[in-house]
Amino acid sequence: MNIKSTFTLLVCALPSIAFASTTPFSGDYQLHVDLIHDGQLANETKTDLTLKGTSQHFVASEQTLILSGSTSTNEQNIRFETSDLMSGEIRYFAGALGSSGVYRGSWHSNNGQSGDWQFNHSAVASFETCKQVLDAGQSVGDGVYTLVNEMGESHAFYCDMTTDGGGWTLVGSYPQNQPGGIAHVSDYGKTPETNPTHPSTLFLYQDDLGKFRDVREQVACAGAQCLNGKSVYADNLSSYELGLIRSAWGYADRLESMPKVADIPSCRTRYDDVASQVASCVLPTYLSWSNNSHQVGWQVDPHGPTHCWVARGTYAATAVGSGLCASNVEPNGTRFALLWMR
Repeated sequence: MNIKSTFTLLVCALPSIAFASTTPFSGDYQLHVDLIHDGQLANETKTDLTLKGTSQHFVASEQTLILSGSTSTNEQNIRFETSDLMSGEIRYFAGALGSSGVYRGSWHSNNGQSGDWQFNHSAVASFETCKQVLDAGQSVGDGVYTLVNEMGESHAFYCDMTTDGGGWTLVGSYPQNQPGGIAHVSDYGKTPETNPTHPSTLFLYQDDLGKFRDVREQVACAGAQCLNGKSVYADNLSSYELGLIRSAWGYADRLESMPKVADIPSCRTRYDDVASQVASCVLPTYLSWSNNSHQVGWQVDPHGPTHCWVARGTYAATAVGSGLCASNVEPNGTRFALLWMR
């Protein structure tokens, strides 16, 4: 008799096998399982499970089944076990992330059986980030998607699915009609901006950042994809480092979190060029300085002495919109800034 089972879990794609990351790993997936170990799924069955935990340790518990596992820090490998409380069978699963964003692999059990398996998101899966949507093969291109937070609350977010590898969630916006002088992260609105070309909402994501790894800040934007502005990037950051970048969007929080300019996380000025790394994301001559309240934002002139930052702080606090990235020119209401994470 060909007995198969499937489970549903939400796998948070993470950036070797070092099973030690603490990225959230929870939600709804389907696990397809068959009983023939030949690298192909045939006559598989499906079971839905709801996972909770992190990539370091996620679990699911149903009436007759317990699942426990972990994923690698680079999100390419996964392992877990299932225990059938009725039969006593224990199944051992191992696999890798395929090009389509779906985990696949093989399994064997303590009773000598083996087979193939595959994970995919269920029709009712809940995603926390645009990267999860992209990795699950559920992207329909750039646009607005419904994402959930740690409390299970749903909100509409804009996802950039095409630029710089895709999977970017818009987590901050500084409109061109907004005066400077924003002191704290808490001064920003919590309603997500969904128009990255003409943002009208002063917005900054204020939920847990542990679900993200990469960041892109764009300033001096005046059109689609900010092609005329200036961008900076960083990859594989901790939630603490991402929190520092977020805190830089308030001048008072910036000073409290990073008293010295050298405390600011570094950046690259080109996405795919490690040689474009800029220490502390500032003009090198600033590195020995104490931080100040003159501007808000992560980057401060990393492209040269050009007044290039998100917006003004206490200096010229009434200047409107994002910096223009032009030497000695204050914001004039024509540019906006965006913050993305992935």
